[in-house]
Amino acid sequence: MKRKRVLQLVGSFCLGAVVTLLLSLVFPAKNPAQTIVSPANYGETASINQVYEALKTYHYFYEGDSQSLIDGAISGMIDALGDPHSTYFTMTDYENFVEHLEETYSGIGCEVTNVNGYTMIVSPFPDSPADEAGILANDLVIEVDGENVVGQNLQEVTSKIKGPVGSTVILGIQRNDNPELISIEVTRQAIDQETVKSELIPAGEDLIGYLQISTFGENTANEFKQAIEALEEQGMTSLIVDLRNNSGGYLTSVVEMVDYILPPDQVITTIESRDGSGTTYKTTSEGKDYPVVTLINEGSASASEIFAAAMKEAGKYDVIGTTSYGKGTVQVSMPLDDHSSLKITTQVWKTPNGNWINEEGVTPTIEVEAPEFYYYYQVYLTDGAPLEFDMVDTAIKNAQNILKTLGYNVGRTDGYFDESTVSAVKEFQVDHSIEATGVIDNKTASELTLALREKIRDKQYDTQLQKAIGMLQQ
Repeated sequence: MKRKRVLQLVGSFCLGAVVTLLLSLVFPAKNPAQTIVSPANYGETASINQVYEALKTYHYFYEGDSQSLIDGAISGMIDALGDPHSTYFTMTDYENFVEHLEETYSGIGCEVTNVNGYTMIVSPFPDSPADEAGILANDLVIEVDGENVVGQNLQEVTSKIKGPVGSTVILGIQRNDNPELISIEVTRQAIDQETVKSELIPAGEDLIGYLQISTFGENTANEFKQAIEALEEQGMTSLIVDLRNNSGGYLTSVVEMVDYILPPDQVITTIESRDGSGTTYKTTSEGKDYPVVTLINEGSASASEIFAAAMKEAGKYDVIGTTSYGKGTVQVSMPLDDHSSLKITTQVWKTPNGNWINEEGVTPTIEVEAPEFYYYYQVYLTDGAPLEFDMVDTAIKNAQNILKTLGYNVGRTDGYFDESTVSAVKEFQVDHSIEATGVIDNKTASELTLALREKIRDKQYDTQLQKAIGMLQQ
């Protein structure tokens, strides 16, 4: 990141990282017991300096890597905050941290955070490899390519997940407190950060604009305005803003976007510091005179929640979906002199009505659950081994659920590969020009996954979107 400026962030791709820290306290004596000086003589950080120098000078297994000691010290300080959103970054780590907001990069396309030593998916980006593979908000990443990553910092875990375009990574996912891991193979791709996608949806005599916002990047507000202007020129009569699985981004972007929609002198959000001081952002533009509905889910976080809360409380517009993630804090990214960076939580944000949604989320005005099949994942074969009659496996349960969703007659969905499953697989194979063996091999598994993705992408099955369309037709 070449620019040295302070960036205010309300959502981020969290990569745990390090920063160079110079600690100097010399222990000239050979006997460590004689070199321990009271911390009171050197200020409140004296004990840190003492431990640092003692380990370098006397620890039997020390191999001269001072940076690892510094990294560990910083990690301990960060952990003591109990705040997964505060992090130190090296220059390289900081560039990785912001690239999901500004650039194309190679990876799987998702937002992660750290919760009690676990790497948790905040949300996959829409249509990203992670999304297509069936990775969901709140999934815990337990393994990466067979390696247990519990307890590793975010930078370590994400560096293992990212990789060259076209390569694959296998994630061991824990979902919904189920101790049995789900293995999901994801092919890394170039993540293109086109943050706004738009289309016009005919609905009877109405023309409903639809905007899907994947993140709040530096140019998202401009893209948002341009998309709305284009839809208005086509005769748009109302608007749906889809923030599902949008993990946040820049505060300035979301403020500008809300300002563009709501009438003047409406509170967008209030940012408060720990000393009680704060800044209230209000709208200044003329706003729009047509109905606006916002879609959210459990993967909508931070800047998405600012937008949804403003639409709900200040705009009195409907918000449809499920309760959002619940991130009510603001981070400031401070470039340091050695080109590293410190990202720390410095403020909280409140809704127009003064509510703090941290760890609670924004509650929709109309709660609508997504279809159950949205939570199925790709059919993955461990080491390529096929699934067949008389086997029991969680992957079989997932395949049975997919077959049932696609309209095939499956007698059970408990993971046991019975005769009805064999018949359903054969019928699916015939319909997709695959040899009808009744065995789920790599070709069948791939086709099942593609068929599921096609149904998920079909807007007629999107219960939340269809509810919004129905509301705007009334």
